[in-house]
Amino acid sequence: MPQRRKPSQRRSQERVALILRATAEILRTGGIAEVTTNSIARQAGIPVSSIYQYFPNKVEILAALYRDYLAGVEAVMDEFNTPERLALPWEQYFTKSIAAVYKQETREQIDRELDLGLALFPELMAIEQAHREKMAHRLAHTLRQLGSSWSTRRLKRLGLFLYEISTATWRYRSQHADGDELLDWETAAMLATVGRCMND
Repeated sequence: MPQRRKPSQRRSQERVALILRATAEILRTGGIAEVTTNSIARQAGIPVSSIYQYFPNKVEILAALYRDYLAGVEAVMDEFNTPERLALPWEQYFTKSIAAVYKQETREQIDRELDLGLALFPELMAIEQAHREKMAHRLAHTLRQLGSSWSTRRLKRLGLFLYEISTATWRYRSQHADGDELLDWETAAMLATVGRCMND
């Protein structure tokens, strides 16, 4: 079920942003079990009826928050889709882009709770699956731009595999919070894998 009302006016957009910020704060401080429309309204300082103007339930609020979270990751990847960045040696390109995505993913400190949400709500998992396909296609295209001679089909499979490495890191981090060491491991695994398609 989509959002009830599209926030076209500035005031409405600000209200939706407030609702999403309040939800993120509850995830950060209390966890996903604490997310209810009442707790969000309290955190946002608005009547619960205001929430229902835009969202039918808490799951749709979490879905909107997760879409925003993924959009932030995609925006970081957009920053690396420039002629200057793509002219970098592939090792440098991936080292820098992996670090930038990692920083974005951990910025709001809600990774663990979003991961729990994927297990609890099929709506969030559907968003994740669509994002997975999009990112795999995008990674395949990037590998081609960086000079891989592999077939498009094989690069797409490799893109899916790289996405799974990133997802495994995301899940591990959300449970163990290992910081820089985990980023080093993710980078090493990604570079070793990407090297196969760049050196053939």
